[in-house]
Amino acid sequence: MADNGNRCDNIGLWLDRFLTVNPQKNWEITQDAKHRKHLIHSANNKEWQDRMQKHLDALQERFEAMLKWYKQRGFVTKCIEARPIWRFVVGLGAAHVLETGITLHRIFGLPIIPGSALKGAARAYAQIVEGKPEDDPELITIFGTTEQAGSVIFLDAIPLKLPNFQLDIMNPHYPQYYDKRGGAPKKPVPPADWDSPRPVFFLTVGETPYRFTIASRSEQGNHLLDLAESWLKGALKELGIGAKTSADYGYWDEP
Repeated sequence: MADNGNRCDNIGLWLDRFLTVNPQKNWEITQDAKHRKHLIHSANNKEWQDRMQKHLDALQERFEAMLKWYKQRGFVTKCIEARPIWRFVVGLGAAHVLETGITLHRIFGLPIIPGSALKGAARAYAQIVEGKPEDDPELITIFGTTEQAGSVIFLDAIPLKLPNFQLDIMNPHYPQYYDKRGGAPKKPVPPADWDSPRPVFFLTVGETPYRFTIASRSEQGNHLLDLAESWLKGALKELGIGAKTSADYGYWDEP
């Protein structure tokens, strides 16, 4: 650990275990760590990119082997390739020492989009945009219930190229008002112009194509798989995936 994780290729491991601290200031996390400077600098380094490309190749090879396993067992799969129109971030609200998180593959450290998030987004599109009621037979069959598994499997979305990490910032202007540390409950501190903004940095991914995959057993009919695919595409384009969709994050388009 003497080199502060400079030889660590895994982004998730670096964020969880190798953040630099200042022993002179009660082991407080340094500003460089909060700004993710090591990660951003490494992402632009050719040698680091070559190592990360091996991780990406291994992830894609593992994914192809999984698809082969599904097909050998009678599943039909559909793949969608899409690219974020701007940026996206999944897992922003996850508990993390840096206040903001990002969902990364536990083994390879690359940003992924969990299948559970995609399933939820597709279901939301079917209900909000398509107007499907809760008791719609197709909705129940595709997504399942607490008593019955759904007929369509939503796999994690994986990057097709090395992720383009971009640093962004949230800047709360009234931190004492928001965190309620400005006074006793009987004397709350109102938002005021003399408060100092407290910038919060977070990682995003931009301009990186991803593969989205769904699967179902062939005997269940391709109609339901086609329907799930259309709902997923609609969710990617119209509802967005992940955090801050109201600020234009998380919207996708097919290349």
